[in-house]
Amino acid sequence: MTRLTRASRILATTASASALALGLLAAPAPAAPSVPAAPAADEAAPGPTAYAGDGPYGVGQRSMRLPSGALVEVWYPTRPADVAGQPEGTYDVVDWLPPVLEGFLPDGAAVTHPSGGVRRAPIARRGFPLVVFSHGFAGFRQQSSFLTSAIASWGYVVAAPDHRSRTMTTVLGGTPGTTTDVQDLRDTITLVGSKSRTRKNWLHKRVDMTRVAAVGHSAGGRAVENLAVADPRVDTWVGMAGAATGALDEGATAVPTQPGVLLVGGADQIVTRERMEAAYAAMSAPKRWVELGGAGHLAFSDLCEVGEGEAGLLSVADLLGVPIPANLIRLASDGCIDPELASVDAWPAIRHVVVAQLRAVLGPDQATPAAFDGLVEAWPGVVTDSRSE
Repeated sequence: MTRLTRASRILATTASASALALGLLAAPAPAAPSVPAAPAADEAAPGPTAYAGDGPYGVGQRSMRLPSGALVEVWYPTRPADVAGQPEGTYDVVDWLPPVLEGFLPDGAAVTHPSGGVRRAPIARRGFPLVVFSHGFAGFRQQSSFLTSAIASWGYVVAAPDHRSRTMTTVLGGTPGTTTDVQDLRDTITLVGSKSRTRKNWLHKRVDMTRVAAVGHSAGGRAVENLAVADPRVDTWVGMAGAATGALDEGATAVPTQPGVLLVGGADQIVTRERMEAAYAAMSAPKRWVELGGAGHLAFSDLCEVGEGEAGLLSVADLLGVPIPANLIRLASDGCIDPELASVDAWPAIRHVVVAQLRAVLGPDQATPAAFDGLVEAWPGVVTDSRSE
């Protein structure tokens, strides 16, 4: 059954549903897409598809906790030999459901989606730049593991906090409050820096705190722009399908001065292309725009690939017999339904652009723009616009 046919059937059943059903996720994820092979070393020559696949490092994964109590997921580089043959970790999206939803779940309901790293593998012996990641509204810290784990494989420590003011648990429980996301990210940078300075900590001398970047999706894209304004420790940022400057915060009086990238879904109906254009116009140079023409809002996350079918959260709700309310359908499905670009087809280009920006600002590609040259030609049918100022 096609994505369009299945999703259309699901949409037709949702008009009188309970708003709590959005997060019911209970099926394994599909296999990862085929991507170009990684080069042999992290000093590989840049080109317009060079960073689409995994980098030269293995990936480890651990969890930490902020002083607020919020969990932080950390992906980090390892020696390939230290993860060879080891099982990749998973996350269970059911863990983010509020207690009030437990009665809807069948016994043993779970979704185990790949999280991209080997739990508690030893970190490679080098000082790596730090990347903080901000999840979207009604998301969670591991929601874009296709990207966060890939970034780590290219030689970065990636730390993603749960924004408890707007996680899936909070939103589905009906109690979202004033967001703390920028402070969560600032606290995450401080926490990682402290651990890197602490003897006998697993991160001791493994993080180069003079090189820091921020990446975010949706509300997280908005957060990393605001973080860049508020925190001079941030050297560059990438906002995916979400912008504050000149768009969601039309009255903003300050814009980031650090180099920034907007990754845009041309078919996004949540944060539209027009709103992203307004944000790009308001940004200060140097800045870059990369548009994935057919991509919807959720293409920058794992969320379209959960569930039994290809309609993402809608297919899961259908599987469990619990419909999604009409007012939340668009958020739960944007980017997951034909004829929108499938997430797995968008992911390699997203990985490439994000890693290319990190390497262009934090090193080692500072001397050349080659990773951004010819993106439209290199990604036919995926990247439809690429520009910079």
